[in-house]
Parts: sequence; structure tokens; C-alpha cells
Amino acid sequence: MDCVTLTERFLGAIFNGNMGEALEMVSAEARFIGTRPTACAHNPLFGTHIGAQGMEHFFKTFMAVLEPGEFIVTAKFGTSENACFFGTLRHTVRSTGKPFASDWALVTEVRDGRLTLYHFYEDTAALEEAMRAG
Repeated sequence: MDCVTLTERFLGAIFNGNMGEALEMVSAEARFIGTRPTACAHNPLFGTHIGAQGMEHFFKTFMAVLEPGEFIVTAKFGTSENACFFGTLRHTVRSTGKPFASDWALVTEVRDGRLTLYHFYEDTAALEEAMRAG
């Protein structure tokens, strides 16, 4: 299975709340990165999360911080081992009730039929503003 197809299946499992199915597509050394690879105290979505436990932590943190809304895939392309998806999103920050709208990009890598990299990029300044109380 090529990287685009595996990424589509992975996202489908995540969006449908099927964590078990998603976990089956993840390698033990997979890296899940929320924009910035280093952790940051003011944004729990930043950092690198490793393997199945890292994936679960990454998406549970996402759900704790954001109420999912619109997520549009504008285009996608790739090879057998790499893929890039991009589009727009509009979520709501749970702690403030403020909307968070952004363009986004996702870079993934696959080795031996399993996801080894999930690196999500978004407008961090817009997210920081939406997370700011008041």
C-alpha cells in the first residue's frame, strides 16, 4: 500500500474514532509531531510523540485542547514511502471557546506498511491567539 492510501486510511480511522484500527497502522518507532518537534509549556500540542502510546497521547491531547470542526483536504500527493496532504481547518479551542482557523499541511512516511512519521503543520500564531483567554 502506498503512503497516500495508508495516510487516508489512518485519517479515516482517527476521524471515525477507531483508535484500534489506527494503532494497527503505526510502527513502534513512529514519530507524531505537532508542528514543533520540541515540547512547549504553553502549547501541549507541540512535541514529538513516539510509537503507539505517543500516537494515543497526541490525539487525546488534540481532543482535550480542540473541539474538532471543519477539516478540508484540498490536495494530496506522494510516493510509496512519502505523502503530503494539505488543506484548511476550523476548530474551536475548548478552554476559550474561540475559533481556530488555519491552513494546514501533513507530511507522512511509511516503512514496511506502517506509518513512521506524522508531522502536522498549522498556523501556530492563530492557535496561540485562539488559546489566549480574554
